Amino acid sequence: MSFPAGQRRRRLPFAVQPAVTAGLAAIALLTGLSGCSSTPAEPQRVEIQPEEEPVYLLDRLAKKGFQEQATRLPAPPRDSDLLPFDVSSTGRLSFAVDARSLSIGEDDVIRYTVVATSPSGARNVTHEGLRCDSFQRKLFATMPPGRDTWVPNQSQSQDQWRRMGSGVSNDYAATLAVDYFCDGRSPSGKAEDIVRAMKRQTPVTDARHLGR
Repeated sequence: MSFPAGQRRRRLPFAVQPAVTAGLAAIALLTGLSGCSSTPAEPQRVEIQPEEEPVYLLDRLAKKGFQEQATRLPAPPRDSDLLPFDVSSTGRLSFAVDARSLSIGEDDVIRYTVVATSPSGARNVTHEGLRCDSFQRKLFATMPPGRDTWVPNQSQSQDQWRRMGSGVSNDYAATLAVDYFCDGRSPSGKAEDIVRAMKRQTPVTDARHLGR
């Protein structure tokens, strides 16, 4: 086709070369087929790890280098040797420690017999251990009502030291630790010092001022 002189062949603004058009069509066809044949990807499974129980600093320090001594069960408590102490104004039980049973071993465990009495007069007698460094207690043996012999603790937790809770109603062990047995992370003195303070019903902080 010829054009008048002085005019050039104009390229249409939307004209596309045939080869390029064919290439684009092929890409579009492949993309459509790929979208139709592909299956949705399975969601990744996220495994949630269980939360670990918190490890307290005192527990770590308590486990380091602690060697527990064997416990020798004491004689049954006598009424004349019982040292009463207050636990909770809302509790119905009354508590006392057997003065003769109280001892402090080379492992710094304070061992003692505690007698819990209900309003009806029923008694619960236990021999226990208390650690000031970790604020823990352990049950060694119980004495059934009407008997004068100890029954060692045979439960699954017999070898475990359990953390004491403060502020719990009738939590006598925590009361003994805070008021009489412990001065920080150590025993508040010798066994006779603790017995003297309990006879006066004077907590550890007040006993310092009295010179025990």
